[in-house]
Formats: sequence, C-alpha cells, structure tokens
Amino acid sequence: MTLAQHGLIAAIVLPLISAALLLLISERHRRLKGWLNLAATIAGAALAAGLVYQASTANSVYLAGNWPAPFGIVLVLDRLSALMVLLTSVLGCAALTFALARWDRAGAHFHALFQIQLLGLNGAFLTGDLFNLFVFFEVMLAASYGLLLHGSGRARVVAGLHYLAINLVASSLFLVGAALIYGVTGTLNMADIAVKVSRITPEDTGLLHAGVAILAIAFLTKAGMWPLNAWLAPAYGAASAPVAALFSLMTKVGVYAVLRLWALALPDGFGQAWLLWGGLATLACGILGVLAARRLERLAALNIMVSAGTLLAAIGLGGERLLGAALFYLVGSTLAVAALFLLAELIERARAANDVQVDDEECSLPAPIEALHPPQDVNLDDEQRALVGRIIPWNTAFLGLAFILCALMVIGMPRWRALSAK
Repeated sequence: MTLAQHGLIAAIVLPLISAALLLLISERHRRLKGWLNLAATIAGAALAAGLVYQASTANSVYLAGNWPAPFGIVLVLDRLSALMVLLTSVLGCAALTFALARWDRAGAHFHALFQIQLLGLNGAFLTGDLFNLFVFFEVMLAASYGLLLHGSGRARVVAGLHYLAINLVASSLFLVGAALIYGVTGTLNMADIAVKVSRITPEDTGLLHAGVAILAIAFLTKAGMWPLNAWLAPAYGAASAPVAALFSLMTKVGVYAVLRLWALALPDGFGQAWLLWGGLATLACGILGVLAARRLERLAALNIMVSAGTLLAAIGLGGERLLGAALFYLVGSTLAVAALFLLAELIERARAANDVQVDDEECSLPAPIEALHPPQDVNLDDEQRALVGRIIPWNTAFLGLAFILCALMVIGMPRWRALSAK
C-alpha cells in the first residue's frame, strides 16, 4: 500500500490524535489549545486537498487491519467523498477562526469536541461499511451534543434535549434497519450489498425494502426532511454562530447517506417518489419559515431546510445531469448557509455598535427641528429618523452585501450550467 493511500486513514487519525492532545492540555492554556486546534484543522484541509487530487485520478480503497472485504473495515475514496471531506475542512477552518475571537472561551473542552466533530464527519464520508457509518454517525452526534450546549443558556439546553432525544430515536432506527439488511444480504459492506441485492429472492424483497425504509427514516431525520425536521430550526438557531456554521454540514451527511443507499442498494428506484414529494414539502416548509422568520439565526437555520429539500427532490427525480448539478448546489448552499450563521452575529454586533454611536451623538447634540418633525415625503427608519442623506457605515455596507451574496447562493443564483443543459 502506497503512502498516498494512507491519506484515507490519516483523515481520521489526525483529528483523533488532535482531540486526545487537546484533552491533555489544561484549560488554563486555552490560547495554546486554540493554536493547536487551528494547526490541526489547517493540516486536515491540506490533507483533504490531497485526497481530492488523488480521487481525480483513480478511486482508492483502504483495508484497515489488512482484513479483506467484506469482513474488515473498509474506507473508500472517490470524487464525491473527497469533495465532502474537503468541504468539511474548509468549513472547519472558517468556523474555528471565527470561534477563536470569543466563542472558544464560553465553555470547557470546545477545541477537543471540535476535532471529534471533524473526526465523525470525515469518517462518515469515507467509510464503505454500513455499520461503521453508524459508528461515525454516533461519534459525530456525541460531539455535537456538547457543541450545541457550548455557551449554556436556557434556549440551548431546551433545544439540546430535544435534539438529543430525536437523534437517539433515529440512531435506534438506524440499527434496526442495518440489522434487517444484514439478515437479508449477509453483509454490511456497501459495495457487497450492491452485489447481493441483485441475487435476493422475491420472498426476501419485502424484508429488504422494510430495512431500507427504516434506514431511510433515520437518514432523513438527520437530513431534515419534513415532517421529521421539527428539531432543526430551534437547535441550529440556538447554537453559537461557529457551531451552527459547522452544523450546516450535518444535514448533508444524511443527504449523502441517502444518495449512497439509493445508488447502491436500490437500483430499481424503490421509494424515489417519496424522496421527491418529501423534498418538495421540505422546500415549501422552509420557504414559508424563511418568510415568517424575524431573527437572522432562525432565518439561516430555515435556509438549511430549503437546501435539504432541494437536494432530496433532486435525488428523487434522479438523472446524472440533475444529480451533478445538485452536488454543485450542495457545496454552494452549504458554504452560503454557514456564512449566514456567521454574518448573523456580525450583523447584530454592528447594529448594536451603530445604535450606541447614534445614541451618543444624539445625547451630545440637540435634535434639529427637521428631525423632530420630518416632512411627510421622507422615508423613516424604525427610530423615526430620516434615511435620506445619512451615511451608511462601511461595516454595515460590507455585511449587507455579503448577506445578499449568501442569499443569492442559497436560492441557486447564478444558475449552474448543468441545470440549464437540455
């Protein structure tokens, strides 16, 4: 096995060792922990870029412990999994850089939990075994429980308890569905499942479909499909900004698992109509929620539902061109929603700073008669001050333009060329 092939296991070992080292360092050396976390995350991003280059030439399979498939643990690298690992690393670098300004000091063990979260995400994208997908799901969720509660507060505790309960139920369904599939096919290796499915007798087809349906419920709960997504907006809206930005990728893990399952285990298109209509319902629910949202954090969380609904509907429709365009949309919408979470906090800070500055100016200078009684044809803001002639602060202008750019990316503008191909 060449050194390049060991990059697959390195993407999992690196955050694992980093988390262990960060746990050994005392919380009194928080600055040191932050720099170590950032260095490990940047190294993971460089490693992910190497995996993308490796996947562009050929697919790779890593046999952990050198046990032959389908009996041993298998890691599989292709263009899709390499892309998702790179996306995880990019979001990790951005979220951690934002968190180092203040949020890493809001609670204990933030940096170790952050690396464990990256470990679970990388493992879920690289594994080629259904049971190991469950293991990495649980690693990812265990870290997310602590990160969601990071910073404490009643809203985070309430949302965290709901998030914990729903994901425990989904994990139980995951085990039940995997057990049914193993009972029918005799294997949990995803590639081997694709081979065994074609040999299943008609008597076992119903049991296979039952197992896949139960697995789909678990995956779609994590993907945020309606009506299984009641937990999503409260949990993501209550999380701190860098944590919510990293969480924007977690629903994509569910979408990724659904795509893998339908492509490998169900070539006959079983259940795709449910994905189509469920995705459209999720999209409609997310749009209505965005229109009714009054807080930027909740608006960003509801945009995750819009993204998930679009992707699930695309998987339900099928077709190589549509799925290719959907994967481009997955990357763009994930980055845009993550940026929205970060912008939401920056906009609130800028708004508070501008309000304080305006209040100081109003206290130091007497208000003119025109300000007390503005003309009827002049547009006014919420504080009944004239908008015409006022200078927009540079930070407000920058954040506003960034918000508009993220919103355009979420709705799919500019259109990907593959979407317009006929």
